[in-house]
Amino acid sequence: MKKLLLVYAICIAFVFLCGKTSYAKLVWSKETGWIDPDAMPKDTHSQMFNYAITLIVNKEYVSAIGVLNSIIKDNPESEIGDEAQMKMARVYYLLGDYKAAFNEYERLLEKGSGSRKMKEILEKEFQVGIAQMKRDEKGAIKVFERIIELNPLGFIAADAQVKIADCYYQLNQFENAQNAYRQVLESYHTSEWVPYAQYRIPYCKLSNIRIQERNYELLDQSREGFEEYVANNPQGKLVASAQKIIEEIDITRAERDFKAGEFYLRQKRPDSGAIYFESVIKEFPDSEWADLAREKLEWLRSIDAIK
Repeated sequence: MKKLLLVYAICIAFVFLCGKTSYAKLVWSKETGWIDPDAMPKDTHSQMFNYAITLIVNKEYVSAIGVLNSIIKDNPESEIGDEAQMKMARVYYLLGDYKAAFNEYERLLEKGSGSRKMKEILEKEFQVGIAQMKRDEKGAIKVFERIIELNPLGFIAADAQVKIADCYYQLNQFENAQNAYRQVLESYHTSEWVPYAQYRIPYCKLSNIRIQERNYELLDQSREGFEEYVANNPQGKLVASAQKIIEEIDITRAERDFKAGEFYLRQKRPDSGAIYFESVIKEFPDSEWADLAREKLEWLRSIDAIK
């Protein structure tokens, strides 16, 4: 009985594995549906194109490039040639070769037929730029600049301008980032990106301060920028963040004035020091620096250094 059960189990496993192997040959794509690549005819360029798609689905990218190149070479000005070029760009994108992907899209745009696919190609180039931002911001900037050049007031131009600014920020080029965000306000003032750009401009200044080790002029300018953002976008998604940053800036400003007061005390100029301590109490009454300033003033009065 046990031997019969064992034989039965082996038979079932054999049938299952054979069925699974047979099914594994089938590849599905929206262009071809379920299809067996090995059984596909490859006599016409259309059939070769479908075969290339199955290679892409199977992640056989190098082989797919070879087939697509052959189609493009034989059909340089035809619709199937353009479709093959689009797929070629996609393959390079999947391989992570974003420069090659961008170049393929550009070659298609150089053709007269490419203008019919302008919107689709720009969307694809934008995706290339987004992916490229993770490891090559300068290359991504070139992609986004090209998108704006091709369609400066188009559907994706404002998005590209924002990403240019984001790239500069990632590169710690804060002044270039500020200028790029300002360009969003100037060129795309009706865009949904305007509030974001208004927030990022002072944020760039704040980031620049950290690099420059407390440039207080930039600090004041940054605070003004965040106040402007809050005033223009009272219900904005970034209001809470902006208000928190303003509070942090105020703490830094209070510290700055308090230490200025201490400086004048060291210079034996208590009257000048008292002016700064009083300013801290008036401008930042709820801060810890205001409490310290009150203590300083009480001490100065106790020794008759000030009235």
